[in-house]
Amino acid sequence: MLLALVPRLGGEAIALVLLDAQLAITGIALLAPVVAPPLSWLVGRILVPGVAGALARDNARTAVRRTSSTVAPILVTVGIAAATFAATATLWDASERAAAARVTAATIALPAGAAGIADPGPGVPTAQSVVYVRNDDYSEEFDAMYTGPGVETVLRLPVRSGAVADLAGTDTVVVGSALARATGWRTGGTADLWLDDATPVRLRVVAVLEPSIDLDQTVLLPWALRAAHPRSGADAVYLTGSSSSSVDGAGTVTAAEYFRSRNAEQRRLNHLALVAVLGMALVYTSIAIANTLIMSTGGRSRDLAVLRLGGGTPRQVLTMIGAEAVLVGVTGVLLAGLVTAGMLGGLRAGLVPLVADPRTVVPWTPILLIAGACLTITFVASVVPAALALRTPPGRLSSVRE
Repeated sequence: MLLALVPRLGGEAIALVLLDAQLAITGIALLAPVVAPPLSWLVGRILVPGVAGALARDNARTAVRRTSSTVAPILVTVGIAAATFAATATLWDASERAAAARVTAATIALPAGAAGIADPGPGVPTAQSVVYVRNDDYSEEFDAMYTGPGVETVLRLPVRSGAVADLAGTDTVVVGSALARATGWRTGGTADLWLDDATPVRLRVVAVLEPSIDLDQTVLLPWALRAAHPRSGADAVYLTGSSSSSVDGAGTVTAAEYFRSRNAEQRRLNHLALVAVLGMALVYTSIAIANTLIMSTGGRSRDLAVLRLGGGTPRQVLTMIGAEAVLVGVTGVLLAGLVTAGMLGGLRAGLVPLVADPRTVVPWTPILLIAGACLTITFVASVVPAALALRTPPGRLSSVRE
């Protein structure tokens, strides 16, 4: 129901999409005893033919406790991993494409070293920074960008009110839509904040931008304000026409290349953080799956003995147990995929008002590795204990206490 509201809420619903996915995963995990057994049977009908497949899917359907307690941790781990990786990659891609699409400059000049570009020539210089805004009893950090005169000629900056051309002097600021809404700043009013060197300033709001995914919580500051607080040169210079030849010691790139390279390190760090967190979750999932399946082997002793006494060879019995493990694991992954697909559909709908033709980006490698690890653990934790149990003669195995 929450995902159905996303198209109407637009960009404000983007923050709810991951929460929606987590709630959906939790809800399906709670309903695993109802959902997992029949779905496992259906998956078995499609994937595993033959007698072993029939026994495997019937076991998955009738052993409700074992099936649901195995499916639930797989669903949670793969579902959260897939939703988080896909949502993060999709939002990064949308932000970079939106930022590149607003550039009207022919090229962007980048400095050769860390000192920046001291003389931007006829181009429009910009520099990334941060500002701090008081929020109750603490200061919150927001992105900031110093821009030279004429920024409105090299960037598309639709405004809700005011004019970006008025960004001049040392006492003006342009504010993103979400930040203005959160702080109560309005065009013509004042904004109290701290610069990145902790200098307190009171600036006049000359424009509030329309909602966007890349500048919604960003402030634009005049270049003269940066000059008043000595710093290095420009991070980038937006160039029009043939003016690129007048910037000494700088290389030129396209807008897409610039934003991709600018965000590369942050994307890498975010990816490593996700891998670390989800890696710990995978460890706990492995323990949960292994404990469930190993403990359930003792309860299957008589079933294994019946299969052996009925003429089944150890290899045939292990094939059936392995097929059942695969069915249960695939069921968990399938449920996780359904939740992730719904989340991505809602996320795309929320991005439509903010990005022209938003794309869905799915980093398959980490997702498939996590799903494969869950399937491998399920298979090994099912087959190995059963193989050890089958070393006991069938007559003695049938008398083992459950």
